[in-house]
Amino acid sequence: MKEAIGADKIARQFSQAAKHYQEHDKVQRLSAQRLRAKVAPVGHLLDIGCGPGTDFSAAPGLNEVLGLDIAPGMLSQMRASFPSYKALCGDAQALPLVDASIDTLYSNLALQWCSDIKTAIGELARVLKPGGQCHLAIVVDGSLSELDALGLRVNAFEQAQTLLDGFSDSHWQIEHQSVEPLRVHFDDLKTLLYSIKGVGASAAMGSDVSQGSDGNQDSDETLGSNGTEGSVSKPLPRLRGRQDWLALCERAEAQRQPEGLPLTYQILFIHASRRG
Repeated sequence: MKEAIGADKIARQFSQAAKHYQEHDKVQRLSAQRLRAKVAPVGHLLDIGCGPGTDFSAAPGLNEVLGLDIAPGMLSQMRASFPSYKALCGDAQALPLVDASIDTLYSNLALQWCSDIKTAIGELARVLKPGGQCHLAIVVDGSLSELDALGLRVNAFEQAQTLLDGFSDSHWQIEHQSVEPLRVHFDDLKTLLYSIKGVGASAAMGSDVSQGSDGNQDSDETLGSNGTEGSVSKPLPRLRGRQDWLALCERAEAQRQPEGLPLTYQILFIHASRRG
């Protein structure tokens, strides 16, 4: 049985990551490009898990952008970049909005953090107006296979079909859905691992990443991708010092591609409309 991580802990992790988030959000930017290619937002838009904010200035049909995030630090970053946006601090599983008040829903790589994603999908249906559009990108099972191959702790992501089953025919018409791999590359293993830590999570190795590489101690706590502790697919290696770290780096080098060390995410893209 997985132990759920509290919303306050998730909020704290993402708030701490907020100032440096855009140094590490490679996969978020790639996902946003694909997601927004099919989005024609109108009216009142709700960006769930908005992070430091998304530029919707190219959408002339918008009246208002509401950025919702569980982390106050992320909302502060969003307000600095997009002062016209309205900031809402809240949980996707209990949206602080009245029924049928939103025309367009948008969420890029955020809903996988919900401890009960079907509750979140129910909230999407509640706040979206009949005929309103919903555009989502969610990390799903099969992601981060490169970390698993190194024996590192891999977060437990939901299967795509489990998420799709949450969109009941009585409330939703799914216009398009697909699972697409997004691969990003890094110069070295430490940069790769900090890309995960820098967006509010970290890969756990039974000891500390940096302690073995440069003597600086950081938390090796892993936040599970769906709001639970990460699953362990094999015994965690213990990094006892520099030699263990160098051995891990050597194993990672065996995965190197011409572009760098790969890290692959499986992303479920959903474009749906709210039935009347």
